[in-house]
Amino acid sequence: MTLDPPVRLPTRKAAAHKGNFGRALLLGGSRGMSGSIALSAIASLRVGAGLVTAVIPDRCLESVASFHPCIMTLPLSDDQQGRFALEASVNLNSILPTASAIGCGPGMTTCSGSVRIVERLLTWQGPCVFDADAINALSWLGGAVWKPQIAAREQAAPLILTPHPGELARLTGVAASDRERQISVATQLCDDHDLFIVVKGGPTIVIGPRGLSWQNSTGNPGMATAGSGDVLTGVLTSFLSQRLAAWDAARLAVWVHGLAGDFAAQQHGQAGMTAVEICGCLPQAVKLATS
Repeated sequence: MTLDPPVRLPTRKAAAHKGNFGRALLLGGSRGMSGSIALSAIASLRVGAGLVTAVIPDRCLESVASFHPCIMTLPLSDDQQGRFALEASVNLNSILPTASAIGCGPGMTTCSGSVRIVERLLTWQGPCVFDADAINALSWLGGAVWKPQIAAREQAAPLILTPHPGELARLTGVAASDRERQISVATQLCDDHDLFIVVKGGPTIVIGPRGLSWQNSTGNPGMATAGSGDVLTGVLTSFLSQRLAAWDAARLAVWVHGLAGDFAAQQHGQAGMTAVEICGCLPQAVKLATS
């Protein structure tokens, strides 16, 4: 492990206010998985986003709002199963202009309503992170649909995917067990479609267009636990909302997330640590990445 971050956050000015550090929107959750998007939202707060809103199905409102008093919530239309309804993407339009960056997918499930939301976000001209079920929604749509939509995105609207091997397998057709080929195919996707992909694993690799590639040096096997990826989504969305460039935000998010995991392992042991402990160690990690 190295304590040299790939990039540093600037020191905050004395006259700064919360508006200087962006508004992060985290979309996701469903009945039975509201904790996923709550972890993402809390992680965004713990690494410095000025304002954080969890955008959730209506039936998840009370549970998500109870996780942390600093999280704002926006409930959207849902179905009887507590998932985003088809009309939720229309409800979303009112808040999109206020967002500095959006993270989508944790705990969302893959259903018609969530796929419609992903389609809407593909046309939104701002920085986006797609994780978990947002990536599965791309697989549902098929490359013939989502690849042309990505091509229409502006340079100021980068898209970052954060798949684990199973999600990347569904997206690319390359088996999760074939990590070398998954990385190769992800590299080609980034080159062809101006994407950034965080290929999770030991170690995590961050890939960007035009041959960009970076290997992380922080993290440990104790981070292979439920909710860990949701924390990463929140960290990355927060750094984008603080106006870091996509390449810098992706690398720093992975590094800070891994270092927080290392601190959590030191305190609790790898077997006993959870994503809650990783979240709790984020301020300590991000402090070491601040100039």
